[in-house]
Amino acid sequence: MNIKPFHFLHPDFEKIKDHDSFFDQVRNVFPDLKKEGIYQDDLHKSIFVYRIKAKNRTYQGIIAAVDIHDYLKGLIKKHENTLTTQEETISNLMKERAAIIKPVLIAYNEQKKIKELIKKSVVGVKPKFKLGFERDQQVHEFFEITDKKFILQFQKEFKSKVKKAYIADGHHRMAAVCKFILQNPELSQTGLNCVMCALFDFSELSIFPYNRIIKAFDVITKDELFNLLNRYATITVLKKIRPSKSKTEMIIITADSCYSLIWRKEVLQYFKQKNGIAFDIDIFNEIILRDILGVQSIRSSDRITYLEGIKSFKPIIKAVQEKPDSVGFLFFPVRKSDFVKVADEHMVLPPKSTWFEPRIKNGIIVQDVDLQLK
Repeated sequence: MNIKPFHFLHPDFEKIKDHDSFFDQVRNVFPDLKKEGIYQDDLHKSIFVYRIKAKNRTYQGIIAAVDIHDYLKGLIKKHENTLTTQEETISNLMKERAAIIKPVLIAYNEQKKIKELIKKSVVGVKPKFKLGFERDQQVHEFFEITDKKFILQFQKEFKSKVKKAYIADGHHRMAAVCKFILQNPELSQTGLNCVMCALFDFSELSIFPYNRIIKAFDVITKDELFNLLNRYATITVLKKIRPSKSKTEMIIITADSCYSLIWRKEVLQYFKQKNGIAFDIDIFNEIILRDILGVQSIRSSDRITYLEGIKSFKPIIKAVQEKPDSVGFLFFPVRKSDFVKVADEHMVLPPKSTWFEPRIKNGIIVQDVDLQLK
């Protein structure tokens, strides 16, 4: 993989009173903030070590620009299809902002030397930027690397050791920026031939599931639902709510109880032959949503509420108690090996099947397209 230092902007942090609200809104008002001088230009190229201290663990990676040709050659692999309309929307936003305000999150296999370089970059070094986010209970730290020899060491290791990588979050951003650059070849001649990315090895990422709350008991009774599910799975009453323990198990939460559902072997075999991998969410989508509840458009159905797996069970419990016609489903997180297999074999993960941590914020470090055009 070819990485590069890049021109960047950052906000004047002394002018920001509330980090949570500012960075929540920056995507909507970035051009205005830039005109007002909130964003500053350091007038040089850098890469960053990016450290996120979360409640339960710390994540470390780097932010650098990645050559778009690595993506076009298939060295950066994807696990979902993109929509042309969404690509166009992102492309138009990039032109309006004259900037890329959020890095694409890229995962790669752990490399010892790169880890050592990252550690060397932060030990005994004061971060250039340090931001606290109360709502997420996180601290984000940015350690700037400007030394050319040090940058060359990172470049050498990524080019020689990271032969392939995987988009964890930002498929549409990557596709849109690459398409925009290809449609405007003159930009490559002025330096715009790379995309700002946050690069974390797999050991520095956590994969959580996307859980669901489904409005179901207005069209089917609880007994009818479970009688139908017994054809496909073994269902056991649980004494208390717990996470799923394996990729073949879902946890079902109703207003008055919770259950373990384990798919039968013949069901798993059918979906493995059909899709290459038997993902719980594929089985759930087809058997429960489509066949039992008659939901045909999964992406747009108002019967489905998605809940990030990093969150506690409390919102699901509250939802099914306040709305007894709803039922909650907890999934087992997609395993790294399955994630990699899907991307390597040009398959697609089910929609809303993974929630990666850390989540990258909009607008802390911005790739400045204006500078690239000068």
